[in-house]
Amino acid sequence: HIPFSLAGIFHLHPYQPAVAAAAGVMKASVITSGLAVLLLEASQSSAFVAPSKAFASINNNAAKIESSDGRDAHLSSGLPSFSNQQSMLSTNIGSSKLHATAGSSTRSDAATSMNATNGTTGKIIFLLPHNASTLKSKFGSRSPYGNPSILEATEQLRKKASWFSDGAVEAEIVILPQEENASVSLSNDVNVKIENADALIAFQLESNKDLNYVKQVFGKRRKTRKDDRCHFALDCGADANNGADMSPICGPYDPSAPSVSSEVLPWTSDASGKRLIDQMNGLFDRWTSDDFTYAIMLFFNQFASSTGEIDWVKHSIDATWEKGLVQNGKELYDMVTKCGDCVAKCVQDETCKKCLDELTAVDTSDQVASYRTIVSFESELLKEFSFCILQKNNIFNCDAKIPKMPYVEPMKEFRGKPLTKEVARGILVGHLDDEKAMDGSERTDISWKVGAGANVAYDQFPSQNQIFYESANGKSMWYDPVFRVETIDGRNVWANRHYRVREEAVPGTFRFSVLDNGVTSDEFWTIVDCADDLSHIVFHYAGAAGAVGQRYLGGLLCTADGTLPAEEHREPIYEKLRSAGIEPWELFECDNRMDSEGAMDAGPPPLEFFRKEVLQRKRELKEKI
Repeated sequence: HIPFSLAGIFHLHPYQPAVAAAAGVMKASVITSGLAVLLLEASQSSAFVAPSKAFASINNNAAKIESSDGRDAHLSSGLPSFSNQQSMLSTNIGSSKLHATAGSSTRSDAATSMNATNGTTGKIIFLLPHNASTLKSKFGSRSPYGNPSILEATEQLRKKASWFSDGAVEAEIVILPQEENASVSLSNDVNVKIENADALIAFQLESNKDLNYVKQVFGKRRKTRKDDRCHFALDCGADANNGADMSPICGPYDPSAPSVSSEVLPWTSDASGKRLIDQMNGLFDRWTSDDFTYAIMLFFNQFASSTGEIDWVKHSIDATWEKGLVQNGKELYDMVTKCGDCVAKCVQDETCKKCLDELTAVDTSDQVASYRTIVSFESELLKEFSFCILQKNNIFNCDAKIPKMPYVEPMKEFRGKPLTKEVARGILVGHLDDEKAMDGSERTDISWKVGAGANVAYDQFPSQNQIFYESANGKSMWYDPVFRVETIDGRNVWANRHYRVREEAVPGTFRFSVLDNGVTSDEFWTIVDCADDLSHIVFHYAGAAGAVGQRYLGGLLCTADGTLPAEEHREPIYEKLRSAGIEPWELFECDNRMDSEGAMDAGPPPLEFFRKEVLQRKRELKEKI
């Protein structure tokens, strides 16, 4: 049989972060083309009876957006309004409270927790050594800022646990005391918290005293075992006595004493725990805050009884054991009966099928590799394939809304005056040679170039150009990101996208929408800061790709040419990033070298690909006046 994968329908949005990395590209399990053909033939037979009782119908509601040339493109409806941002649930990004507890320190978020499912709250405990404030972590290894202390890193993880769970999960930091005693001594209340936490994560513990304490705690958690808990020891030392006692648990699965069912019965909860622990460890090993938080959310979504489903991770377009036979069968049936022509055309086309085959071989949690693969084999058939399955018919019944946490304030003033919508537009236009460019613009062929971004997936791509300009009728704007991708066969090519940009009620806030590879993404952007001389700009964005059930957050630090400001000028900019919930160590610096081998291989970027049509249309409209 020829392998057939649903992987090609996955849409990897250019600004999609690593919160989706745990399900990764959420690639479906391999399904043979022979099975697909049989189902196609059966569905066309008069003797075929659809199992309607088992398979619920999926409704599709769509609105439309105007494209640059006047044509219509589908845009999913039912999106939340962000006109009144002040009414959003807000969280104090910078706040935390520190209180001493019998020789230990604990930190917990001051933000109010909420859970629309059952009103209860999940609990994470981060266990740190006494020198956590000075001990460098592995986070931030690719940032221009450098590695933060493990205390700084876990403080950010604590906040993100609340944001990614919409307040359903809260985290505390417990710092083990520095004592000369042979063993760690904590208050009974703190010990009870640690032993009963839904998730317990020990970071960078080295001393025998600390390791022995964790070993004892892990042992107690194993003895009083519940199937809705997990614990991990990450980057911790170990001696001859610690081995298996420091091994993790995840729900019902204990790798130190694996059950037979976890090895031979893949549909059991033990086997599910085994798969999840492997997935979580893979995400932890990346040492990024988004990957880490996403991994923890996967656990709460799958096993923790305290929270119910977690919206960030509850959807999947995989064929999985967790979904079960009926749900997997329903999705396959709907795919073949509703999109049979698109499926058949794709698997019969050499380029489209090659993309599916290559995606099947890609690590499901590697978004960059997956996106490189999609760009390597982009075609209209692939777009039609994904549009039919995901956007038009929503076969996987996904639904994702733009995140509301954290609330990010837009800048209030520019050049000493209150920010207006007109001025905010001019800031977006930036350095582009355009009639709407402001004083101080360098009037080049781009608006801004990304110097660094807080996005594990997209910000590893080099040469990221941003182009903002008004629509032909001036009622809205367009945004064209043009960036370079190295294909899986070693070529360097340019990728571009075309976003509609609409102003929101508050100056400095915008709504972006794009139809990309058959799937609509919707985003809320905020101008957090911009220098009066246009030397830099800071963006924050929150978005969702509803048809694949994905939500994401991110931010960008941009300049005229992509060169980061001098180090001595960065701290005020870092403070602006922090105000948007982004720590500087979360940034990935972009490679904007024009003389690099990849840039030379790719040739000139297609910066005017979309804009030239809009400019032509604008000239035509002026001539009619």
